[in-house]
Order: sequence, then structure tokens, then C-alpha cells
Amino acid sequence: MQHSKMLSPTPTRWDCQKEADMGSVPITKVRAQLRRVIDDDSYTPHCVPIGPYHQSRSSQWIDKRKQCSAGFLQSLSEEHTVGGLTGVMEKLEPLARECYTSGDGFGNMTPEQSASMLLHDACYLLLFFVGYVSGNGAPPAPADDDERLVNRNTLVRDTVFLLENQIPFFLLQAIHERVTGGTTSVLDYMAMPIQELLQMQLFISRKPRQTPPTCSHLLHLVQAYLRPTLLPAESTALSSDAVTGRWRRAVEYRRYANVQLMRRVYQDDVESSVLDVQLERGRLWIPRLRITSNTWTILRNLMALEEQAHRRPVTAYCLFMSQLACTAEDVQLLRRAGIVDHFLGNDEQVSKDFAGLCNRVVMEVDDLERNYLKPMWHQLEKRCDSRAQRFMGWFRHGHNWEITAAFLVALIVIACQLTQTFYAITGGGR
Repeated sequence: MQHSKMLSPTPTRWDCQKEADMGSVPITKVRAQLRRVIDDDSYTPHCVPIGPYHQSRSSQWIDKRKQCSAGFLQSLSEEHTVGGLTGVMEKLEPLARECYTSGDGFGNMTPEQSASMLLHDACYLLLFFVGYVSGNGAPPAPADDDERLVNRNTLVRDTVFLLENQIPFFLLQAIHERVTGGTTSVLDYMAMPIQELLQMQLFISRKPRQTPPTCSHLLHLVQAYLRPTLLPAESTALSSDAVTGRWRRAVEYRRYANVQLMRRVYQDDVESSVLDVQLERGRLWIPRLRITSNTWTILRNLMALEEQAHRRPVTAYCLFMSQLACTAEDVQLLRRAGIVDHFLGNDEQVSKDFAGLCNRVVMEVDDLERNYLKPMWHQLEKRCDSRAQRFMGWFRHGHNWEITAAFLVALIVIACQLTQTFYAITGGGR
């Protein structure tokens, strides 16, 4: 992932006060029930704490890097604004406090301490994604050997995908305006690297997306791009009070619903996401999910973020996949179909990770507004209840080869007897 260069995006005016007031998605801590099921590692930064919740995990080298980032942007802002960044964070610090709503938030930090912390964090984050260049040259390169040992994937994990490790966009925007001396939106600059990151990890297709009109923080931006584009049509025969249950396993849908599991391939000129699951004429189309060491962290934090929202597409998708691929046999089937692509030890481990993905996650699966896959669950259940589909699924995928062979032999014998009888009757008639 490369820095977004300082070109010329469409000028827009961003009112920091208005954006702070909109604050549709606060930065909260993950529920304690989720932490008890899954270790804190899924929600805790490894190297780069952002915001007040994990400042105790900071280290000397990251503090030094944040100070260097703030110093560079201070000098760059002085080229466009009198005083540079002086006073910008002190003015917005009360608004920022309101965004961190969990627990004691900033703890015992004074307003001056929290303003300094937010300034350093915001400057580090801006330089991580935006390629600012001053008349005196580019930002200073890392001078600490410890930083060179940190994997960039770890830095991206910490700064982008952790719910508790976010910073409000309106703080980034305020610094950006002073650094550039203009009114362009910092969201325009940060959206492209996030798109490229999601494309590289196969979460979305390569078709460029429009920048969302507003987002609260980076994980919120990820959620905005990770939307289903192929919403299953609600069946006209589906009653409003129809009860939705658990998803069946992949091997069960293949055997009892006569469903063929197929990998949906992204088209470069079509907006698609990994959430675009669709049942079409006995084929269940599912985009490839590439599983890496960070996949579960990304999905868990997105589900935690969606607990604050009405629509919960990522949660619905995770419930579907966690129940579809909950055994090694299911993962093997999905892997051979090209739907699951993993680099972990074995299928058994992946199935255990899938099975535990949604532990203690609660969602109203009967609410179509929250569960976009509800119609597809009922369509699949209807196929499972069909005797014809169950017979065809058993015949094609039952793996009981002796019975299948005997059945075929019996059909051949019956056909031969019918043919013999037919010729006997017609010959006798002549």
C-alpha cells in the first residue's frame, strides 16, 4: 500500500464542528462478553496505540516517531498558516473527548495532555497514509532500528482495523487544512489507500469506489466500502413472521439441498465485495475469502463496530460463514471450490476459527434490515425440505457408491425388461 500523493482532489469544505456534532459512530470499547470469549489480542494494538484507550501500550520508538511526525507537519503548516498547528488540538479537545464514550476514556489526563496525545497520534496517522511534501523535502525516514523490524502489516492492523484504536476524522481534517492551507477533504486522500488495502486482501473488487460523503474514523471507512452490492431478493411467499434459524453446514447444503457451491469471481469493472453471496438456480455463489493471520481480527472488529449500527451486513456474513464452515470437512469442500483460501496450518484449525468467530455475537436474524441474508436462508431451507432436491443431492453427493451402483444396475435391468416386454407384445401382435 502506497501513500496517497498530494494531488488535487475535488475541493470540499469540511466544517470540523459540524462533523464532530454529526459523530454518528462513537469510538467505544468492545463489550466485555466478547473479550471473555476471545483473547484481547483481537482488539489490542501490537505496536501503535492510537487514542486514549491503549496509551499504556506505547513504546519509546513509537513515541519518538509520533514526535517526529508532529514536528514535520508543524514546520509544513507554518508555510501556509501563521502559528502552524499551535492551538488547533486544544480547541477541538473537548469535542474529541465526547467521541470516546467507554469507561473513563481519557482517565486522569489533563486537557493539555490529551490534546498533545491526540496531536501526535493524528500527525503520525496522516503521514502514514498521505504523502505530504514540503519545500524542504520529504518527511524524515525512520532512524530507529526497532521500527524497521516492525512488519508493515502490523502497523496497518493497528491503525486501521481496531475499533478501540481510532481517532476522529475531524481532528485529521483540522490538521490537514493547516498543513495544506486549503479546504480539501482529508477523506479524499485517505480513501484511496484504504481501497487499495481492501482490494489487495480480496475484500472488494478492483473497481474504484466513490469516497463516502462522511466517515467518523478509519474503521468506519472500511465498513463503508465493505457493503453487499447484490442484495438477495425477498421471496414473495416469505411470511413476515417466518422464523430464521441456524445455517446448515456446507456438506449438508450440497447433499440435502442439491446445491453446488461456486466461487464468485470479481469483475474489474463491477463493484463487488466479499459479502456478495447469492443463490441462483441451485448454485450458491460465494466470493473467495482469503484467510490470513489478520482476517479474524478484521472481521471481529467490524462486527463490534456494527453493534452500534442498525444494518449489520458483516455480522450477517460472519454468522453465515461461521456455521457453513464449522468442520474440517466443510472447509475442505469450500477450499476445493476456491471459496476459502487459507495459509494456516490445516483445515481443522481453520474450521475451529470459523466456529468460534461469532461466539457471544448477538443479532436479530429475523430482521431483514439487519440480516440481509435472511431470504437466502429460507430459500435454502425450502430446497432442503424438497424431496426431489434431497434425492438428487443424495444421488449426486451421497458418497454411498455401493447403493448408487446397485441403483443404476437396477435401472438398467428394469429398462431391459421393459424393452423385452415391449418387443414381445408387439411381435405377438403381428
